[in-house]
Amino acid sequence: MLRIMTPEQAVEEVAIAPGGEARERVITLLREQIDALRDAEPGVRLGRDPEEIHKMRTAVRRLRAVLGAVRDMFEPRWVGHLRKELEWLGETLGARRDLDVLYEHLQAEVAPLRAGRVAAREMLERLDRQRVRAGERARDAVEGPRYARLLERLREGAAHPPVVDSDVSLPGVAARAFRKLRKAVADLPEKPADAELHKVRIRVKRARYAAELAEPMAGKPAQRFIKRAKKLQDALGKHQDAAVAEQRVRRLLRAVRRPLADAVSRRLVDKQRARRQEARADFLDAWPGLERRGRKAWRTA
Repeated sequence: MLRIMTPEQAVEEVAIAPGGEARERVITLLREQIDALRDAEPGVRLGRDPEEIHKMRTAVRRLRAVLGAVRDMFEPRWVGHLRKELEWLGETLGARRDLDVLYEHLQAEVAPLRAGRVAAREMLERLDRQRVRAGERARDAVEGPRYARLLERLREGAAHPPVVDSDVSLPGVAARAFRKLRKAVADLPEKPADAELHKVRIRVKRARYAAELAEPMAGKPAQRFIKRAKKLQDALGKHQDAAVAEQRVRRLLRAVRRPLADAVSRRLVDKQRARRQEARADFLDAWPGLERRGRKAWRTA
């Protein structure tokens, strides 16, 4: 029988063995993100505030990233199963979140249009229907038994962590994540494709989350690295948003049988390409600074 603990019970049942600074840090972060999941649940169920979807998705990403970064600390099957279930939840929430971001952006883009207003309005209506369906899927996921089982396993893991190695070095984890990021950037061709930059964005995110794990041990150098990583992550996030927006605009307006739909499509596509170029330039400007911060933060790890 499925046993669901209240947040108060989960806190009361925490039983971390003495010692293990890294373990305590990891468990603390896991508990924080579990609380973030629970805090966002009512808003996701109601579906009225897009920020609640965003908050829950962020918590899911952090949980998955932390468990991936320190997977050697825990029992492998436990970690593997949790990360798989978190991936499912993150993708379900992300489908709605990405459409929210796109809808808000395109609303602003088409507002000044004089020609093609009818085509633009129909495009937004189609996009809004997609948002509603994605929101319903997110709500159903959070209200369903699969999410309840995931939440219970997370709580039980935070209360009684299945630790197999307490001697994991969190600065070492952060250093490895940074080395993988540097390699990903070094491997970029002169003119990287959108997918290649998206992979770098994922590496930046993982390096940032790993740095947050190690922050208490690494101090100010880690804090400076995290701050720089956030800026670079934002730049690559804008690039990815523009790439996705271009694809969706083409598909949406291809289905719109209205005068000037093609003209609206060309205008919006041109704007997304300009956004991508600007984001690429921001990435190239920001990377050297992040690399320096990373070398200083993890030089002894």
